[in-house]
Amino acid sequence: MGFDPQRDTAKVYATDGAFRESAMRMVAADSPDVDAYARHGGKILFFHGVSDPVFSVTDTVRYLGQLRQRYGAATDGMARLFTVPNMAHCSGGPATDQYDGLTALVNWVEKGRPPERIVARARPENPDVTWPGRTRPLCAYPKQARYNGSGSIEDAANFSCR
Repeated sequence: MGFDPQRDTAKVYATDGAFRESAMRMVAADSPDVDAYARHGGKILFFHGVSDPVFSVTDTVRYLGQLRQRYGAATDGMARLFTVPNMAHCSGGPATDQYDGLTALVNWVEKGRPPERIVARARPENPDVTWPGRTRPLCAYPKQARYNGSGSIEDAANFSCR
């Protein structure tokens, strides 16, 4: 049948421009059946900006929940979600949106070390940031970065994932 822009976008947008449903529904592969991938030891790292204006972080959290329903505790051995506070779609916004997900994935796959915490940095050239160079830990969901109570609030070393 194929994608029909008039028919299919009418399902998502109202005539006043309001969203009728999440844009994620139109593009997401949302089946929690990743049996073959899991059997082969596949690892999935999700990063989602909490302020993404296109896709709701709620949809990604829901999908992780579907994986947990299907695979139970084994989910943590194959999938991790890291939400990025204030980050827009893929990057930008007043956020610590620079992080090395690839090294985290390589360490997980090749060294068996699943990521619990990934340090992110605010880009100095980001016009939305008033604290260039700030670092924060991104925490494996559902944990969140919490200030330890001492040290600079600009340094990820002074935060724990709880």
